Amino acid sequence: SAPDVTFGNFEGVLMDGGEPVKQCKDKRICFLFRTPTRYATYLKLAGFDVMSLANNHARDFGEDGRSSSMAALDAAGIHHSGREGTVASFIANGRRVAMVAFAPNVGSNSLNDPQIGLPLVADVASRHDIVIVSFHGGAEGNGAEKMPFAREIFAGEDRGNVVEFARSMIDAGADIVLGHGPHVVRPMELYEDRLIAYSLGNFATYYGISVEGIRGIAPILLVTLDDEGRFVGGKLEASIQIRPAGPTVDPQKRVITLMRDLTTAAFPDGLLSIAEDGTLSRKPR
Repeated sequence: SAPDVTFGNFEGVLMDGGEPVKQCKDKRICFLFRTPTRYATYLKLAGFDVMSLANNHARDFGEDGRSSSMAALDAAGIHHSGREGTVASFIANGRRVAMVAFAPNVGSNSLNDPQIGLPLVADVASRHDIVIVSFHGGAEGNGAEKMPFAREIFAGEDRGNVVEFARSMIDAGADIVLGHGPHVVRPMELYEDRLIAYSLGNFATYYGISVEGIRGIAPILLVTLDDEGRFVGGKLEASIQIRPAGPTVDPQKRVITLMRDLTTAAFPDGLLSIAEDGTLSRKPR
């Protein structure tokens, strides 16, 4: 609740009743997620200001399900983006802030079509002080923490080239890019003085989905930007999911160690420094 803007990805549907629309080809890797609409109040109490509704579970109950999610978040006072053409626009600490959420899924702002994403973000950037872009992309699960720096196909779906996408969004005017989708964390980088987090992993997960090993550790990413959107500094706060308690502070800071290693391996000449305590800073050029 302390930051000017707190972002999260809501992977599922806020809906009471309804029938699933999603058809499962392989039930071993197919899931349906539905949460009572009243739970939107808990997201607000937790401090969330804006949520992504662009992911492969936002339409588990069809577009009616996403409409229900949007209405529930509206009622709780939480901004959102995800459906094709939608942009969250609001004032935070006197600045005009926008968040645009992308995914490679039907009905979402398209991750894989630059002819849609680039002009959309450029237009939004021309009217806002700070632009946040989120994306749901990349492969999933153990092994996906290492990015291939190429287009990723998972479960027959084109999950995009996330590095190419994220950098193009900053070139178009985004000030920070936040990734989710792999269900494990991925590296971070500074690109044109803007921060890209390629995946922030699983933060709060109900039963049915494994949170063992690296699938159950995630950071709370705290970032300070200047008035031009440039990276000033930040901090990773380590969390771990312990059932039935849910997200819990991790005194061993396992996710910080993992993200330091992944970032160094992926971007050996990168400008982002991650200290042992999670402090983020810019390396000397």
